[in-house]
Amino acid sequence: MLSALLIFAAAVSPASAAGDAMAEVKATVNQVLQILQNPEYKSAAHQRRQELRSVIGSHFDFTEMSRSALGIHWRNLSEAQRTEFVGLFTQLLEAAYMSRIESYSGQTVDFVRENSDGTGYSEVDTQIEQNGAQPIGVNYRLKQEGGGWKVYDVLIDGISLVGNYRNQFNRVINNQGYDALVADLRNKVNQAGAQ
Repeated sequence: MLSALLIFAAAVSPASAAGDAMAEVKATVNQVLQILQNPEYKSAAHQRRQELRSVIGSHFDFTEMSRSALGIHWRNLSEAQRTEFVGLFTQLLEAAYMSRIESYSGQTVDFVRENSDGTGYSEVDTQIEQNGAQPIGVNYRLKQEGGGWKVYDVLIDGISLVGNYRNQFNRVINNQGYDALVADLRNKVNQAGAQ
């Protein structure tokens, strides 16, 4: 999961002409790089994180990711529970990838191709180059929303981020119940905040 979101902190390598979803991913990468390379933020980590959250948050559909991660359990939740879950899941994802983004060290991202997944859906395939290791395949699934594109899933070497969470969350809910899952997420978010 952490590697999946590294793209938003990696350098962009040249690519051929691409569709709108590809352009959206590239624009996001460039915005994040500007924040990471801005000397004003070197001594203002909190402000830098706020700027990064703003940029990245506006390009991810955390509600759709949350709904998909809960799978069939989503429909059993009240509106208040859904709102709470989306907030916790968003914080968990942010905590998980923020330190990775801030540890940017010049990795290069190759934009391989953009594939249409039907009207209003697209997948942008990328590879993160690793020094002395095989590149990591990171594919972004996006949907058109409000005149732009939003990420609703990320695949790392073919494994779905949302699907992985769905398996974990389903196990916890089936064995211990939804309240145990929420308590576990809250603990993880609090631990990440303490760090």
